[in-house]
Amino acid sequence: MVSISCPDLQSVCEAVLEGGLLKPIYDSPRGPISPIDVLYGHRGFIARGNEYMAHKGGFTYSTLYKAFKEAGFKAMAGGRSGYNLYLVAFKQRKPDEEIKKIVLPFIPNAKFT
Repeated sequence: MVSISCPDLQSVCEAVLEGGLLKPIYDSPRGPISPIDVLYGHRGFIARGNEYMAHKGGFTYSTLYKAFKEAGFKAMAGGRSGYNLYLVAFKQRKPDEEIKKIVLPFIPNAKFT
């Protein structure tokens, strides 16, 4: 089983269209986060030399799902919430009820596939 959470580029791009690239979309413990920080990496960390914070790729829910399917995962459930994507994937097929029991406590609005 794999559980992943990552930025949702679809919702971030919608935020760019609504408010611009630099307008904060939420506050984090490290300060305000703008779409540019989600797309390319947190500017404050990168400016201080922490280049490992630079993003090298990104996903929408459909591209994340497709990547796991192509990697051979047989059952998946996930969803979008705010500016994040969530996916739980299994290498073996599992009964829907077992997947729901595992996933729903963490992803209440999960889509099951």
